[in-house]
Amino acid sequence: MPEFEDHEIQGASDDFNIFVISDGTGKTAFSVVQAALLQFELPRVNVLRFTHVRSEEEIYNIMDMVRVGKDIVVYTVVNEDLARVLRAEAANRSVIALDVLGPVVEALKRVSLRKPRGIPGILQREENVAERLEAIEYAMEKSTGFSVSNLDQADVILLTVWYPHRDECILRLAEKGIKCGYVMLDPNLPLPINFEEVVGGNARALVVGIDMDPQYLSELRLERIRALGLYCLVEKASLERVEEELAFAREIYRRLRCPVIDITRLSVHDVVGKIFEQIKKKREEQA
Repeated sequence: MPEFEDHEIQGASDDFNIFVISDGTGKTAFSVVQAALLQFELPRVNVLRFTHVRSEEEIYNIMDMVRVGKDIVVYTVVNEDLARVLRAEAANRSVIALDVLGPVVEALKRVSLRKPRGIPGILQREENVAERLEAIEYAMEKSTGFSVSNLDQADVILLTVWYPHRDECILRLAEKGIKCGYVMLDPNLPLPINFEEVVGGNARALVVGIDMDPQYLSELRLERIRALGLYCLVEKASLERVEEELAFAREIYRRLRCPVIDITRLSVHDVVGKIFEQIKKKREEQA
């Protein structure tokens, strides 16, 4: 039976806290709480999330903040010793507490020959691996730079002229689970059909324009062309050609009103960091 049925609610109200406690990320318990809250109109309820709880002292400190007969505790604690302490504290303090994973784990123990591993955060780690693999597959196979057909799947869309370290940046983002598509901008090539409608109308993805100093880009291109022995492309490194392409790209950024990152003399690591700053800013604006 759920633990909260053993306690009497002293005074029902629409103003209380839900304490989500976990020795992992707390994602499972938090998702359950959010799903339950959708069934009610409770604008004054606060969900307080305590993650990676690994000691009895932390549990005592959190439980000291819970108001008896008013607040609720929802938890996923797979370490049996910590779970036992939390259950005892909830019972001793007459606090409403719901163990999200416990009943399911106990049922599995009864029908299985194996013991639970008791390792917090396993689900989150497996989800992160899957996200990274999916993002890498997207970067390698589905974003061509000359089409918008798969950009609806992207988390980030880079708009950029050709510069040598673009693919490395995209793969670095993919390794962090970010699906990054891109569109190559060149005044001598037609833009993809429906480019502005697809890119400008994509509310889900972060659209970022890449800019840099013309002389710097000219040097980068010349260095790469020489390294590959592709001297037939040396005209792409001329300062005149680079300035023309950058002017074309900047006009597109202006029309789309997208954020622009100047990557002049930045390492790949720093470029990725700048993109993550924009991702964080977009998420904060949408929150």
